[in-house]
Amino acid sequence: MDFDGEIFIHECDEYPAKAAKRTDRQNAHSGQVRRFAKWHVYRERGYETVRRRENPDVLMAGLLAIAALSDDQFSEYFGDIETQLERHYSDAPVDLPFDDADPDDTIIYEKDVYITPDPLEFEPPVLEQFIARFEGNPDTPTVASTGDVPLDELDDLLFDVEGVSEKHVLHYGSEGTEQYERGTQPALDRKPDFRVELMAFDPAEVGSFQHYVVSHLAYQIRDCFLLMGLKPPEGFRATGWGSYKGFLSQSAFDLYENYWSAQTDVTSWEPS
Repeated sequence: MDFDGEIFIHECDEYPAKAAKRTDRQNAHSGQVRRFAKWHVYRERGYETVRRRENPDVLMAGLLAIAALSDDQFSEYFGDIETQLERHYSDAPVDLPFDDADPDDTIIYEKDVYITPDPLEFEPPVLEQFIARFEGNPDTPTVASTGDVPLDELDDLLFDVEGVSEKHVLHYGSEGTEQYERGTQPALDRKPDFRVELMAFDPAEVGSFQHYVVSHLAYQIRDCFLLMGLKPPEGFRATGWGSYKGFLSQSAFDLYENYWSAQTDVTSWEPS
């Protein structure tokens, strides 16, 4: 490390210095270390070192904002995705922006979301406050599996949706190739706070699409901790579709179980 604090080289007897010379498992561990280091600097030093849409505090605020939407507001923001998902499981044609994409391929529908107030201005941090409200309570909300949030008990954690992008579409091909079509962002002079990333599924299988999206954000929080090499907080230990990055990592590395699949019987919440 230089005298000004800049790291100019990484030295470790167990791991090669160059990523190309490491095994996939070693690189996955290195990724965990980097993400945890950024999380530590953010939480302990107050610097915004964690990308917002990968920050559990921001995702928790986004979860609360989506849970607080009225039926009409939720439909206005996300109704187009629900309609598109329904097309995958009906006789209606599925319009995709890629000539070589099949509706049965892995298709991810995304929307960037902007919320207010700024989730990073809360002290204690948003997720910490949420967990503390129910600490020691045998009825601790299992947000990840139910999508149900006791908003009446969270008066100090109120967030509003300020804007939502148009739909983005990601096509993940059978050979690991990706194609991406970006929708238009709202006229806001800042980056979005978080991203809803939904793999194509049959919305008729869930009771409430809004609750499903809330659960999805809880699963994203779960994935953030797993990808830092940490056990997720108790109320977020459930299986289901979370982040696209989490899906790729859990599918590729034996450090993780397939937490992204609701059919997985989890043997441990501790990443290897």
